[in-house]
Amino acid sequence: MHRAMAEKDSMWSNSARMSVRPEPGARARVVESPLGFSGGRTVSTVLIVGVVAVCTFTLLRGVRAEWIWESLRVMAVGVVLILGFYFPRDQPKPAFVMWWLILISECTFFREGDMYAGVDAYQGKFPTAVYGEVVSWLLFLLAVLVCSARVRGYFGRLFAGDYKWNTLFALLCVACSLYAPRPSFGLVWAFKLSLTVLILVLCSIRIHDFRDTISFLRFSTFAFLIIIIEPVIIAIWRGQMFDEEGRMSTVVSPNALSPNAGAVLLLALTLFSKRKDEGLHKSAILLGIVACAIMILAGSKTGILAAIFAGGLYFLVCRKFGPAVSYIATTGVLVAILALSTPLGDYFRLYQERQGAGSFSGRTTLWNAVIPAIEQKPILGHGYLASEFISIQINAVEWQAPHVHNGLLEALYNSGVIGFAVMLAILIVIPWNLYRVLRRASPTDRIYEVGAGCLALYAFLLINGFFNSSFGGKPTVPFMLLLSLILVSNKLLELLPRPQRTTPYTA
Repeated sequence: MHRAMAEKDSMWSNSARMSVRPEPGARARVVESPLGFSGGRTVSTVLIVGVVAVCTFTLLRGVRAEWIWESLRVMAVGVVLILGFYFPRDQPKPAFVMWWLILISECTFFREGDMYAGVDAYQGKFPTAVYGEVVSWLLFLLAVLVCSARVRGYFGRLFAGDYKWNTLFALLCVACSLYAPRPSFGLVWAFKLSLTVLILVLCSIRIHDFRDTISFLRFSTFAFLIIIIEPVIIAIWRGQMFDEEGRMSTVVSPNALSPNAGAVLLLALTLFSKRKDEGLHKSAILLGIVACAIMILAGSKTGILAAIFAGGLYFLVCRKFGPAVSYIATTGVLVAILALSTPLGDYFRLYQERQGAGSFSGRTTLWNAVIPAIEQKPILGHGYLASEFISIQINAVEWQAPHVHNGLLEALYNSGVIGFAVMLAILIVIPWNLYRVLRRASPTDRIYEVGAGCLALYAFLLINGFFNSSFGGKPTVPFMLLLSLILVSNKLLELLPRPQRTTPYTA
């Protein structure tokens, strides 16, 4: 027994609990120790409260006034991480808590951008919240190292199977940052991308069955819910819901808010189930309605159309033709109602008058200017996140373009053909795995519905990526969600029996 407890494996254990190695195919059991429950847990609680109190006192006395708020946010992230380790019961898992925290990190350290954000970044000027967020990433790295220390062969899994594509792209971005226009800027964001890959591999190790896979999707869903609710609450608090064009995007870009809300809508469709342990029921309906309304009011045309298409695709793949028609019709009616009853209708009329559809709101002009720049450095590209400064380096459009507005061109411009090839591999692996899931599973199985939902979510992210750089560049939440689909698709595939090969009969 002492030998088993000393052995390092992929099971989680702490001083108050003991992991029992399961039989093959069985779920890991966690046994509470009476001493850990009554004595060790009380001592740990006192220690945590004491550390938090000391840190708070030191913070208020020793930190400059302009750093206090950011320091409090960093400390809050640290407390949540500690609680994730402190309560590693069956759910939640510490790895999932880390995934949830890194998804909402830009909400935790919220800063409002403006049209000069790219110029300020080029000059090395950043808001105070940026430094707080980077410190929180260092806490995540420390937590990953603590968790991975008990996992045999953890770093080898980074290059195993389909996970290697995420790892290779992250490493490539780190290398491309060295010759970027602003190397330090690229390295910081490449660090977050690499950290995301590390956390996803750690999550893959903690996922043992279908319920764990559903739990991971739940964490992702509620993280995205925070991401779309926060700017709405801030806009309501300020008393200014709609911008001068008529879109509900006074706090964040509509090209970010609307697709993020669309992702919540599709995650709600994927998780909807009448059985609680297989998804969400009433809460999925509520999430879907709220996310659909925010998606439409934010006014991203690509986000709205992509969500309508992807939702219809989900029902068609599930062979539910009636619900597919009802979903498309209901969403269309909701778009019409909100356009007629809110300032959103003014935006649609203004867009029609400007005749912006012919150039996709100026995107084709930008793409025509970017392609010659790509041809100048086709192999290695211009450096990771060089596209963030494209409005400074390539003055081709009348508006401040924060990126190339196309995921594939983004990868080509930043990291050349090499990065494009790796990104293309990621985009191919995900639907191929989901296709195999749908082939092996029965249409009546819950795993089939989840596979269909993930395929619809992939299609949604892919369509948005053609117009909004949802992948291939900065690790924004849509890009992180896309990378997580490699994990989910692999886990769904592992849960299904492999098809048996038959040998031809010879007389």
